[in-house]
Amino acid sequence: MNFSRRTAQLLHEDHQATIEIIEALDQMIAQARKTPPDVTDPTVQATLKRAASAIRDEVSNHFTFEETELFTRLEDLGDVGIAAHLREEHAALLPLGNQVADRAAQALNSGFTPDQWRDFHSYAGELIERMFAHIQKEEMALLPMLDELLDDETDLELSTRYGESH
Repeated sequence: MNFSRRTAQLLHEDHQATIEIIEALDQMIAQARKTPPDVTDPTVQATLKRAASAIRDEVSNHFTFEETELFTRLEDLGDVGIAAHLREEHAALLPLGNQVADRAAQALNSGFTPDQWRDFHSYAGELIERMFAHIQKEEMALLPMLDELLDDETDLELSTRYGESH
């Protein structure tokens, strides 16, 4: 998908990167099933590292940017519903994501016990499901709205600010 505004395009590219990460996480979980994966396996290591890093840094920055720069603009224009809904999803996704990131980092250091794997599997499965749905909503509603909402000057300002935050 291509958007006419750079800000929307940057957010879309971040969504695609996040989808790649959660798909890799989903694949790792599906392959391991109920048995903890071998964290010395390079693919498992890479997946856990990418997931922990992306959730802690990129997703958090992405959410903060949307909430402070975009949702407020939508609300100022009277479109309170979508902003409130996406904020609520962020409030649920971020703590869940941090649980997954913490457990991924811990597993990289000491592996998974069966209980730790069960917890990780549960948290990660919920995160994957919720994140896919959230990204889909933003792709279908928020990003097209930005193409309409932003003028050239505001788009340049916001896309520059967003680029600097990454």
